[in-house]
Amino acid sequence: MRKFLISGIFGAGLVSGAESAQDLEGWCYPADDCIGAQIPLGSGTYDTCEETCTLTNPVSVRDMEATLFDVVCRGDWMEAGSMSRRLMIITQASDQTRMFAIGENSVTQLERCDF
Repeated sequence: MRKFLISGIFGAGLVSGAESAQDLEGWCYPADDCIGAQIPLGSGTYDTCEETCTLTNPVSVRDMEATLFDVVCRGDWMEAGSMSRRLMIITQASDQTRMFAIGENSVTQLERCDF
């Protein structure tokens, strides 16, 4: 379950394209026990503990600073070789800008990368 949750949470890299409304450069997922370091989101492809994930098909969410992605993860442990899910990245701007990754079973507040 933790592997699935981690891969779902980390499914938020930037995919280049006109429909991607947000610039995720400089934003990271927080370090966890498995990775031990922040996961940068700007490249669109990233590694979790046991898989490599890529964001595809970005769609801007109307009237929100948000983008909905299909996340495709591949790993040796998967019977079908890959799995897909949906993930939304949303920006909240008030006195400070915050960004969140929202999946079917999780909400994670992203943080500015330390590197």
